[in-house]
Amino acid sequence: MKLFGVLEYWIADREQRKLEVYRRDRGVLKLALSLYARDELTSPVLPDFRVQISQFF
Repeated sequence: MKLFGVLEYWIADREQRKLEVYRRDRGVLKLALSLYARDELTSPVLPDFRVQISQFF
């Protein structure tokens, strides 16, 4: 059976200037990364996508 749903989501914490990345692992979304202003976000869901976390804040 093929499952459908969200593969990845991001939560931005404006006060801590932090982005949490959750990814699907065995059917459950789990915290994969915590990124801060100096970090860069890439995603296997969006192969050519790159953004500095500082641009969110």
